[in-house]
Amino acid sequence: MKERELRLHATCSLCKEKIGHAGVPLFWTVRIERHAIDMQAMQRQTGLAMMFGGNGALAAAMGPDEEMTTPAQEPVTLTVCNLCAVAESSAAPIAVMAALGSER
Repeated sequence: MKERELRLHATCSLCKEKIGHAGVPLFWTVRIERHAIDMQAMQRQTGLAMMFGGNGALAAAMGPDEEMTTPAQEPVTLTVCNLCAVAESSAAPIAVMAALGSER
């Protein structure tokens, strides 16, 4: 990340403090996307799988590989300081979400 981009991420989106306010030179950038399932595309894919005896992997290989979702809103990028990333709250901490996402 170059200086110009770093300046865009200088403030935590959650606590509104500067990203280094806790003395730790680490922060997260989190991109959040919201998608809607395209039910017609899903039905077509399911029908194709049924034609192949319920084999979804074969249907995926033989099908048109079309988009199964459409974006429901523009992506949002958040900057999260290290303190907010590991803070316990009602939702999972962002650090935990990142670890879960890397397990795929």
